[in-house]
Amino acid sequence: MIEVEIKAKVLDPEELVKKFKNQEGKYKISFIHEDTYFNMPEGLRDFKKTDEALRIRKSIEYNKNSDSSKQNINYFLTYKGKKLDKTTKTRNELETKLENGDSVKEIFNTLGFRKIFTVKKKRDLYEFNFKGYIIEALIDFIPILKEHFIEVEIMSESNDRLEESKNILFEFLNLFEIKKEESIRKSYLELIADRFRRKLIR
Repeated sequence: MIEVEIKAKVLDPEELVKKFKNQEGKYKISFIHEDTYFNMPEGLRDFKKTDEALRIRKSIEYNKNSDSSKQNINYFLTYKGKKLDKTTKTRNELETKLENGDSVKEIFNTLGFRKIFTVKKKRDLYEFNFKGYIIEALIDFIPILKEHFIEVEIMSESNDRLEESKNILFEFLNLFEIKKEESIRKSYLELIADRFRRKLIR
């Protein structure tokens, strides 16, 4: 699958939520994500140089509008290829659900994969039907950066409609006065690396 994704910084998340409701955005669920990134063993392919990413995600799901304390915890292994264009974060993405994320981390460590960093995110997921497209919009808070972001995405099975999908996402963001030039191509890992001057993978 190809993940067509655009990210931008958000200064007032509460105001953005109001705009979501005005545009008939549907709140779906909230997450706490803990994304642990790995690089290949020393001497093999370097993901920082190839613009790839390999992560294990711990995903805690909950409904912020429910009084229930019920949470679902899942683990996912995700590979992301290099970015496919100059304006967005569009990548090829492969993902599979894991039975036990800690066991896979241990396997990686045993095989010499290098743990780089764990990025923590708090996220609220909304869904929109915009011009025939189902668009997922996440309002993210990154505790280490103390900043909010919006990520919008469309999943595509081929390259044929990538340009159209990107244009739809930029048009969608215009509804919330987010301009194309505000798009951020860097991953959260890269933003953290920039902030703290650490040599991390993308």
